[in-house]
Amino acid sequence: MIKKVLLGASFLLLFAGCAGQTKEQEEKTAAATTAPNAETKPSTAAEQQEAKPKEVEVPEPYSIALKKIEAGDLDTALTYLDFTIDDFKDSPYVYNAQLLKSILYSSKIFGSSQLIDSLVTGSGKGTALYQKEDRAKLKDLLKKHSKDVEEYQKSSIPPAQYILANFSAEKNAIIFKDIKLPKVPAVSDLNFFTSVGYPVPKDDEIAAFLNYFSLNHAASVLEVIVKEEKIVYPNYFYYIGALLYSENNDLSRKFLEKTVELTEDDKYNEVRIKAQKDIKKITNS
Repeated sequence: MIKKVLLGASFLLLFAGCAGQTKEQEEKTAAATTAPNAETKPSTAAEQQEAKPKEVEVPEPYSIALKKIEAGDLDTALTYLDFTIDDFKDSPYVYNAQLLKSILYSSKIFGSSQLIDSLVTGSGKGTALYQKEDRAKLKDLLKKHSKDVEEYQKSSIPPAQYILANFSAEKNAIIFKDIKLPKVPAVSDLNFFTSVGYPVPKDDEIAAFLNYFSLNHAASVLEVIVKEEKIVYPNYFYYIGALLYSENNDLSRKFLEKTVELTEDDKYNEVRIKAQKDIKKITNS
């Protein structure tokens, strides 16, 4: 079972201003800042245009990926994130794409893991009710989705490693559009099958189950990792570290240690405390 980091993150915005100026002082200041300088030539329109910071162009596949995520189509979103990474190697949006890719794959891991848990629990209670074809179908379902989890795990690690390797204060300042996923109702939670073990879930029920858990997990993760168009990196690194915990302890430790490093000046940060505890568990295991 994947640990979900459901911690909030807050920001302090400090504003400094000037106070105590008299009206006369204000008028002098205004005059000094607005009066033309005889020795300074007025800049041309071309020079003004050149002085403006150039906006970074958003790659088309990245924009499409965001739309697909917000529409709840994670598979197509992943395809367009790969297009961004492969076709726009020099774009800073490759960093965003890698981060989103790691989160989407982890959400698919969560959905498939939940499904496997439900199938194992239910099949243990309905053994006496199964026909030969029921047993065969359950066996195939468990085999398929166990393989899916392995593939998703392999796919989730490289983008997360990219974020860890390329993290910097500059990357930390990247504007990251808030993403809102659709609210997915629990159309098929398989509760009856989990309780009784029968009937074996149909393909459309399984698809609805995966969609519900994967999308809602992605929404929960993005909610705590992206705040006010900024990535909350301690939350992100802790989430990935927890995801890898027991699967790859050496790699898990690296992400957890990054969490601790980034919260060095925030002793009571909750994810910092959790990361320190998990590092101890890894050390003692």
